[in-house]
Amino acid sequence: MSTLVFWIDVDNTLLDNDRVKEEQNQFLLSELGPALTEHYWNLYEEVRKERGVVDIPLTLRRFREKTSQDELDAQTYQHVVSMFENYPFQQAVFPGVFETLQYLNTIGTVVIVSDGDLNYQAEKIFNSALADAVNGRVMLFVHKQEHIDEITKRYPADHYAIIDDKPRILVDVQHLMHDQTTTVFVKQGKYAKEAFPDGFVPDIAVEHIADLKNIPAEQFWHQKQGSR
Repeated sequence: MSTLVFWIDVDNTLLDNDRVKEEQNQFLLSELGPALTEHYWNLYEEVRKERGVVDIPLTLRRFREKTSQDELDAQTYQHVVSMFENYPFQQAVFPGVFETLQYLNTIGTVVIVSDGDLNYQAEKIFNSALADAVNGRVMLFVHKQEHIDEITKRYPADHYAIIDDKPRILVDVQHLMHDQTTTVFVKQGKYAKEAFPDGFVPDIAVEHIADLKNIPAEQFWHQKQGSR
């Protein structure tokens, strides 16, 4: 029997990361004021450019190092750290996610394959109950497209459906895996209107993650069937 594995992203695919960031921004404005909040987000972008991914723990450490005690006392800093560590991620899961994961699990094996800093991303996935919804099948990488061999070795299959909100990820994986994959673009979040490079067209595109409940199983095998 042929096997299908889904690799599904987290930020802005399963979980509304844009909403999370805005709520965190509002907390920082309330706790720190506009000047220190801007300082934090500038460091956030600095770290992201250096590492190529968001790294909240590193950003927080750098925020402490580059902000004087007069500007930011220890207690206030700890409030900020606690907000990030205890954010209620379960409230930011998109509507219909758990039903969608349940459906996909009936036609294949669903694996969360996420990128970002490993500690914070793990907290996000486990605290939101997303890990439970896929029976603990979670793989985390700084840049997941650099670990395709590792992922396929851990979860071997005849075909893979890659579900993501970022055009660049879908393009990179398709170029590396060719007709072994079906690319699924979820048009949620800040990348929704980003153009695909080189005229690339995803095999499946949906407005919302919950729309995948309406996609029949055979469509996720699109490229494999088309290449025979």
